[in-house]
Amino acid sequence: MTDITVISAILASVKAATDIAKLIKDSDLSLEKAELKLRLADLISTLANAKIQITEIQELLATKDACIQELEEAFQTKDKLVRVRDAYYELDDS
Repeated sequence: MTDITVISAILASVKAATDIAKLIKDSDLSLEKAELKLRLADLISTLANAKIQITEIQELLATKDACIQELEEAFQTKDKLVRVRDAYYELDDS
């Protein structure tokens, strides 16, 4: 569930950045320098937030990949084990 909320937050940040960029592009020369700088600062801040959220998703995906790899290895090892009473032994030639 958190994956969906993080992705939604990233999409919202990118949409906000796009909206700010469109506002700057569509504005006439009547925008004062201070207002333009404020809009650019908002744009940079929004893009930075999106970048941070993308990094969080990359870390989450790396963690999930490691977990999947660990589970696949455990699944392969499961076929090599045999239970005798209350212990597990790995099957080999002997």
